Amino acid sequence: MRKKGFTLIELMVVIAIIAILAAIALTSYRAYIRKAQAKELITLARTCIQKIISECAVSGSVSNASNLENCNRNPSQIKYLSNISIVPNFSGCDQDITVTAEGDVLSGETYQVICSYNSTNENISCTFPTEVSTGG
Repeated sequence: MRKKGFTLIELMVVIAIIAILAAIALTSYRAYIRKAQAKELITLARTCIQKIISECAVSGSVSNASNLENCNRNPSQIKYLSNISIVPNFSGCDQDITVTAEGDVLSGETYQVICSYNSTNENISCTFPTEVSTGG
């Protein structure tokens, strides 16, 4: 008499393979979510550069970019980040502008974005969020 069906060992192997694939997928998904949350830094840095450019167009100079409204955002307006630091770096309105934005995502990792404004071709470019430290 021939029995049909799977043995216990075969079923356990299939379950183990599914568990391994699920663990890999979950880890990748969590990393994807953290990077998506960190993309909020790009918006903050770009907004700071745009505010500096606007201030230069209106008044011809910016005495302290760190005090500009869009460079010091209200933390209640930020959805996914904490401990945010936005540091503009430029020497004058006719010079290139670099803004470094750094912040912690909700899971504790710290990400950094650097946005630059090229005054020659009037272009803003930003790096993709990079992890600078891992939370505990």
